Amino acid sequence: MKRPDLNFRKAQAAHDLIWLLQSQNDVRLIRCGGESFPTVVRQQSCRFERESDAECFADLATKALDAAEGSNFALAMMVANDLQEGLWSGAAREFAELASAGLRSAPRHLRTAILRGLDALAENRPNNERTEYLWPELSRLTRSLNQILPKLCCIARAMDEPTRRSVAAADYVPDAEKHLEALNVVLASETCLFPKDDTWFPSEVVELVSHNRQKPGFVPCTALLLANAMQSRDNEGWFDFRLHSLTAEYTTLPTRVRDPLMAGLRFLYESDKSFLAYRGDRRFDPITSTKSLIDFVELPDDDFST
Repeated sequence: MKRPDLNFRKAQAAHDLIWLLQSQNDVRLIRCGGESFPTVVRQQSCRFERESDAECFADLATKALDAAEGSNFALAMMVANDLQEGLWSGAAREFAELASAGLRSAPRHLRTAILRGLDALAENRPNNERTEYLWPELSRLTRSLNQILPKLCCIARAMDEPTRRSVAAADYVPDAEKHLEALNVVLASETCLFPKDDTWFPSEVVELVSHNRQKPGFVPCTALLLANAMQSRDNEGWFDFRLHSLTAEYTTLPTRVRDPLMAGLRFLYESDKSFLAYRGDRRFDPITSTKSLIDFVELPDDDFST
């Protein structure tokens, strides 16, 4: 079967579910969907593509309605298949409604990924077939703001004095001392938030440096800008722009800084359905377009049990 080209939010939702399913070992997958399920997950990227997959689909459909272990992985597969327009697609929401008790009690990272997938399916129906989001009162966030923000502030505060001075002089040298003073105040604050009554000092130089990988201070300035974007729904559009142009740069950073940055970008995507709205007309494949999507990362203090 030819793979479909999807809009950004649909491709990102599928990408997340594929990552979560492919991170499971074969023993768990077999318990959930039979002997052929690992092949569907790993070789077909969580998409039913052959008539011979019918037995696996039937096993998963039965499991999805069962409150026992594996039911939510079965549901995740149903949603991933619907997003990718595989065989027998179209019933994921119905399965979710029937399996609501199990889904509501699923580990947070799995529950929220399934809900984002169901949201993306609802958003992509024709206007006359639009349905309400399923259980809008449930969070769609993999992590809370309070889990990610301190990590970004820590990265930002790691700027040494020479780097801070270099950042402060990135725009107009005569303003460097004023930028430096404002930067130090921001970094000393609990949430690293830019002053609300000043849209220039130090945000202008932080923005400039965070756009150039070769600049001293690129990583801490990116973390600082992202910390502010997370607290303002990125209303300045800083990362609508940067994610498109700098994704490749972010993914090659050392893990200790890369993962908190990717977690912050994921928070923006998950908390605001208008984030990256400009990508609406672009098409993506969750398998071949991964460099344009937000990686699913694990942080040392993650607890996805609830």
